Parts: sequence; C-alpha cells; structure tokens
Amino acid sequence: MVQIELKKLKRKKLLLILFIVCLISSLIQYGMGNMTYNDIKYGSTFGWFLKNGLSVNSYYIFTPIFTLIGMELFLMESRDKVWNNLLTSPIKIEEIVKSKKSVSLILSLIYSLLTFLLMLFFEIKLNLESINFNVVIQYFIKYMIHSLVSYLISWLIISVMLYFKQNLQIGVIIGFVVSFFGIFVSQLNMAYLYVVNSMFYISNAIDSTNKEKLISAIIVLLVFILQKILLSKYCEKIYA
Repeated sequence: MVQIELKKLKRKKLLLILFIVCLISSLIQYGMGNMTYNDIKYGSTFGWFLKNGLSVNSYYIFTPIFTLIGMELFLMESRDKVWNNLLTSPIKIEEIVKSKKSVSLILSLIYSLLTFLLMLFFEIKLNLESINFNVVIQYFIKYMIHSLVSYLISWLIISVMLYFKQNLQIGVIIGFVVSFFGIFVSQLNMAYLYVVNSMFYISNAIDSTNKEKLISAIIVLLVFILQKILLSKYCEKIYA
C-alpha cells in the first residue's frame, strides 16, 4: 500500500511544491543570517542557522506543511474519483489510512532532513573553520524530534478535518495557527504544557528539568492517543 501511495505522488506536483517551499524558506533564513549588526553577520556564529532553522520551522512551517501533506493524500483520491472504488475494495479503510500515515511520515522526515541539510550547508559556507560535529549531531536529533512531534500534531488536525469533512485550506490554516501560537506560549513559565512548545523541552532545545521533559512527553503521548481515537472514529463513520 505504501509503495502504491508513493507511485501516485510521482504523478502529482506535491513533491515539487514541498521542495520549493523548503528551498524558499531556507533561502529567507540564509538572507537573515547575512544581515549585519555592527558589521558582523548574524550567521557568522556557528550554530546560528541550525538554531534559527529549528525555531522558525517548528513555530511556522513544520505543522502546516505536514498537515498539507496528510490532507493532500486523502484529497488526491477524491479528485481522481477513486475514493468510492477504494471503499468497495477488499482493502480495509484502516489499511488505507495507515498507508497514508506512513507516506506522510516519510515525506515529513524527508522535508525535515532537507531543511536540516540546507541549514548545515549554510553553516559550512559561513563557518567552516568553527564546525563542531557534536553540535551538528545534536541538532540533527533535535530536528528529527521536532519533525515527529509536528507530524503527530498535524495528524491530530487531519483526523479532526476528516471526521468533520473540512477542506484542505482550513486544515493548513489551523496547522499554522496552532504552531504560531506556540511563540506566545513560549513566554509562559509552563509553556511545556502546550504541545508545540513541548518538543523544545523534549529535544533540549530549551534548557529544562527532567520533570518538564516528562510532562512534555506525556502531552505528546496524549496527542498521539487522541489522533488514533479520532482516526478510528473516522473509519467507523465511513463504514456507517
């Protein structure tokens, strides 16, 4: 099923759109890093691009983009008018949803990896002599953690959109609002209670105690459970 979903995507423009969005957002950050203050470039300090890329994507881009990916995988069937055929096939709806979630996860991780590599390229371009490979590995792990949490948040949004039959645009807007709201929540002492901010505590992008990390992990686990329940309800609704 996953291979079939990937083959379908080859005929669509989604992959090209994702690449363009990733490239443009990265180039904007490169431009920001080349801005100067007292004749010193912001990006001349090693780690600036990696850190800035992580924050910008976590608060603005990952969740809405991953929501777009998941919603598009379902809308693709509707546009091609094959959804009804899939529902009457021997394949269970749960398997169809599972395959789409798997493809969505793959694309989300690829998008995050490409973002990380572009930020690393900018670091090498401006700070080759001060590259610290331990820091690079740490940021790679942080990007993957943020990618996975953003993926779960996006699928919570997708499950709600599917259950209530809402469209792609609303899902992406909600994804942006949910992630952007994390900027304001980050000013609070208990920001780790909000799932978007919890990823920063789990990945140690923000200095945090073990208690804060544990609570953040529980919040993410609750999101995982909730999106599973909602998707299950959606499947039951399809059969009804």
